[in-house]
Amino acid sequence: MKLTCLFFQGILLLWMSSCSESAMIPAFANESDRLALLDFKNRVTQDPLHVMDSWNNSVHFCSWVGVTCSPSNGRVVILNLKGQKLVGSIPPSIGNLTFLTRINLVNNNFRGEIPQEIGRLLRLQHLNLSYNSFGGQIPTNLTQCTELAIIHIGFNGLIGQIPD
Repeated sequence: MKLTCLFFQGILLLWMSSCSESAMIPAFANESDRLALLDFKNRVTQDPLHVMDSWNNSVHFCSWVGVTCSPSNGRVVILNLKGQKLVGSIPPSIGNLTFLTRINLVNNNFRGEIPQEIGRLLRLQHLNLSYNSFGGQIPTNLTQCTELAIIHIGFNGLIGQIPD
């Protein structure tokens, strides 16, 4: 009897310790979101404020600096790294963050083209990429982002107009 009680106490203790850390993060958080974020991190070549230090496997990606996940489904809904002095580029895998509603990368030094894959973000409502060093054409497939209500892409080296 005593052994049975100790066994159940041990099981209860294990269960409670696992619940305390994961209670705020749904177990069904998406692996493709994590991989897309890690690819984003790999494209950052300079991080003088060390904001990307939290972007590692010791912390769930929903707890990474600048990342907000939906409490209902554990998917990334906001990427907010404004004013972090980051240098790098945006990878095409940004298009895998299909639950994103907001991207705010204002006041950094992101370079290169805005990837066409951003047009796969059908839930995107707010896009702020202003005050960076983007170049090339404005992605024409932004028209696929039918929820997009606010777009700030000024003060870059972009060519063309925002598509209707």
